[in-house]
Amino acid sequence: MLNAEPGAFTITGHPVAMIIDGKDPHTGDVRIRVNSPGASSDARVTPTGDISLHVEGVEAGRKSEPWAIKTLRQALKERGIAVSTGTAADDRGEDAVFRVGKVEYVVQVATTPSVQEFWRAASISSVRTEVELQRGVQWLRQTVEGKAATIPSTQRSETILAVDARHAGVLSDALVAASYCSRFEGPAKEYGFASVWIVGPTPKYCVRLGEGIP
Repeated sequence: MLNAEPGAFTITGHPVAMIIDGKDPHTGDVRIRVNSPGASSDARVTPTGDISLHVEGVEAGRKSEPWAIKTLRQALKERGIAVSTGTAADDRGEDAVFRVGKVEYVVQVATTPSVQEFWRAASISSVRTEVELQRGVQWLRQTVEGKAATIPSTQRSETILAVDARHAGVLSDALVAASYCSRFEGPAKEYGFASVWIVGPTPKYCVRLGEGIP
């Protein structure tokens, strides 16, 4: 006979994010709505590339880094790229370390839009903005350019830049990415990064900006 000892099971829950996305059947707009513990957002891009963002709360910078890293890793996995993780050193500015085959890359995360006034307004109440396609392209450009300025050129070839677009996932739309690459050189070539990825709210909305490895 076996006598079970008295015990108890504890279930601990964690806050979750709800993401609703799809194409508006009436307008053709791509719409992504994110409702997570730190912030909520509603982002749209029209068939001609006009972009609108409505964000309430702040989920950017360090708060969003773990999510961006996890989402990018899952996106690479879904594309058949096996990625393992190493130990990142925060004092060296490493947000994560990815190993792809025998090559080790440092992952750096930067939020877009990289406009302090935008996130300051979102933290106070909410912020809404509507811009044309080229302004959205410029948001990406400013984020990549700003991050490149903080990383020595000798280290960029071993760096994957993850552009955190959790609340601006429509910037990963093919129209936006194609417009960027038609206007500027791919950031891997221009700045020497291993690769630059726009990381939307789910792996589906992750896209590499131009050429690069991985």
